Amino acid sequence: MQVFAVIPVNRLEEAKSRLSEVFSPQERAELLLCMLEDVLDALEGVVTSVVVSPSNLREYVNRDYELILEEEKRGLAEAVRMGNAYAMAEGAEATLFVPADVPLIKKHHVEEVLKLGKKHPLVISPARKGGVGIIYRRPPDVIPEVFSRTSFADIQRVAAKLRVPVEVYDSFYLALDIDTVEDIREFMHHGKGTRTYEFLKRYEERWR
Repeated sequence: MQVFAVIPVNRLEEAKSRLSEVFSPQERAELLLCMLEDVLDALEGVVTSVVVSPSNLREYVNRDYELILEEEKRGLAEAVRMGNAYAMAEGAEATLFVPADVPLIKKHHVEEVLKLGKKHPLVISPARKGGVGIIYRRPPDVIPEVFSRTSFADIQRVAAKLRVPVEVYDSFYLALDIDTVEDIREFMHHGKGTRTYEFLKRYEERWR
């Protein structure tokens, strides 16, 4: 089955603004790029990766992925919609939304979600505080894009209305994104061996 992963990436100049008291704009951009590479590591060889961003990431990340450049930033839902449309035009039978800031994701997580996807048309992974991490859709337009502060519950409501069964893949490693100093401290207990860990270790005195 041909599966495309859609990874939206914020404009580098605006990366991780909630960490502005800890890192400079350039450092925050570097952190985002490290996380993106960790995510791409997990996806490589398993799915076709499509990165959607207003920034030309080819200048910084030389990896095997398709890049869709947004002319202007229109929000998460629109970025995923663009990536999903591209995947469908390329013959994708299913798509996988993956955030760029979940550096604990590993290949086996992706493979487990894809395995569930063979039996279930919609697989979602909860993020913390009511959000959603991974979203697997087969076919890619089985439900529309749903992103909010309560995405996890909202997706299930939309799916129920459309009579699309939902399977939940619950994983701490997919739920932990990095937005705050508290997230960094928690990540550092689990993230050894990632590019993100090596970056954050260099600045340990700032967040410790």
